Amino acid sequence: MVRLINIADHGVPLWRWARLEGGAGDPWEAGRRSVRDEGQAVNWKNGTVATLGSDVTALMIAYPLDRETPTGEAEHPVFEPLKALKQKAIGCFYIHVLAAYAEYRGRGLGKVLMERAEGMSGGRDLALIVSDGNQPARRFYDRLGFVERDRLPIVTTDDWKAEGENWLLLVKTREA
Repeated sequence: MVRLINIADHGVPLWRWARLEGGAGDPWEAGRRSVRDEGQAVNWKNGTVATLGSDVTALMIAYPLDRETPTGEAEHPVFEPLKALKQKAIGCFYIHVLAAYAEYRGRGLGKVLMERAEGMSGGRDLALIVSDGNQPARRFYDRLGFVERDRLPIVTTDDWKAEGENWLLLVKTREA
């Protein structure tokens, strides 16, 4: 799970997990501990895994985004635009992670997982955040009916950079 979480979130999780370890421990192990923490929204219980045969191929982590939803983001400027955009998605069913290993992309796994999210949403609008530099994801979400609701500049550091210039909040409004 942690590798797919890191893929989906453009390397921010590994950077964060390394900071949790203070540079001394294994950031992947810190990530595994974090995903086992059921007090956080980004945990194994909110995950749906896609498989082909015995291979884990893709992952979605999704949950209702309520005011008190703890997502585990640290207090750091990198996370401020993400937190601000999530605040604008309160009340939605939030897709925090959607990722597939490169060799499994283009096989319809993302569409299957997004259909699963719609079924799990309880009629809520769907929301997610994506980088404007991730054009394949943008085209995919556009085809599914997501529209941009807001955007904020990506904050980088000397030891973490993202593709793109802005985080985009995308929302798919559910028919009542």
